[in-house]
Amino acid sequence: MTHNAFRKPHNEKMKILVLMRDLPFPANNGYRKRNFHLIEELADRGAEVILFSRRQEGADLKGLKECCSKIICIKEDKESSNIFIQGFKSLFSYLPLGVIRRMQNKMKRLIGQYLQENKVDLIICDSVYQALNLPYDSNVSNDSNVSNIPTVLYEHNVESMIIKRYAKQEKNIFKRLFAYLEYIKMKKFEENMWKKFDCSIACSDNDKEYMEKQVPGVSVFVIKNGVDTTYFVPTPDTRHPTPDEKNIVYMGQIGWFPNEDAVIYFTKEILPLIKREVPDATFWVVGAKPSLRIKGLAKKDSSIRVTGFVSDVRKFMDNGSIFVVPLRIGSGTRLKILEALSMQRAIVSTSVGCEGLGLEDEKHLLIRNNPQGFAQAVVGLFKDKSLEDRLGKSGRKLVEEKYDWRAVFKDLDTILSHTIVM
Repeated sequence: MTHNAFRKPHNEKMKILVLMRDLPFPANNGYRKRNFHLIEELADRGAEVILFSRRQEGADLKGLKECCSKIICIKEDKESSNIFIQGFKSLFSYLPLGVIRRMQNKMKRLIGQYLQENKVDLIICDSVYQALNLPYDSNVSNDSNVSNIPTVLYEHNVESMIIKRYAKQEKNIFKRLFAYLEYIKMKKFEENMWKKFDCSIACSDNDKEYMEKQVPGVSVFVIKNGVDTTYFVPTPDTRHPTPDEKNIVYMGQIGWFPNEDAVIYFTKEILPLIKREVPDATFWVVGAKPSLRIKGLAKKDSSIRVTGFVSDVRKFMDNGSIFVVPLRIGSGTRLKILEALSMQRAIVSTSVGCEGLGLEDEKHLLIRNNPQGFAQAVVGLFKDKSLEDRLGKSGRKLVEEKYDWRAVFKDLDTILSHTIVM
């Protein structure tokens, strides 16, 4: 049902400019899912959405046009895609490398020109990385400066926290030093941006508390990550593998370094302990862009299966006896856990892997933070199907009540109305 929260007098639609790094359809990873559901919810409430993004292969503009009145894409600059050039630049800049790599002068000009020719009521910026692509200091004209338009920063993570956690795990001294430098720059940059925007939206209470502590007085709201509980459903007839199958599944955008670190940590330090007691256990790494290092793991060990991108992850979750989230680096919350809970899977996770979701150890999943404890939890679930069933049912009940996408966006009207009238 369409809401009318964002209709102005005389039935005129509220115009909202949304800047995103990537086109969010097809919504086949956590980043795109969170963004697509935001656009869908804005359109459902009667807003006219003008989407700016970079052009990319495989994006489905037809699927987006149902939610957006206008879509403006640019091709990524060759220089911005060269990490060596950008890395060298960052050494002499106060800006973090991650921000420099995402700066698009053409995008900034296009947004400035659009604002000069059109009136918008609100701007939503997808993550702090895109903030400098908004024309705060536009030279086009004063009419294209965003200073007089309410702005919302739509965060996925506290990026500096991810970088700091990576630096702690990195063994290479030069990479570690560079990471700590990047952390210092990002932390300062984030704090400046949180002040600059009229409000920020975090995806967990943990992130909100951190942001408010770092920048007292900043306006932060929470829209949690969610899951489509009608798509990720338990399938009782196939949920338990056959007795001779001992499958373990990890899922995500494998090319993202926190996921790569999790896979390497699991295969090096946890999987060997599991196989001492369950020799026929197999580990499935499901997700796009696995590096050569990850593919190499499968070549060395036939019990490790690396799928690459898959169009439908549900069959792998169905076939997986145990779903694992051995993350050591991260921020925000993980959609992969919500999807596994929605499919009534038993999960073993680190504290970092499940932070911000309000999950209880031994009730919704098993939380273990060292290799021995993690391995024993997986082995225990293989041996105790009643525990697997209990955790699965409790997890499914939780996501139905709190994490369905319709539930997590219930406060969107209040948040954006508050921003618009400030």
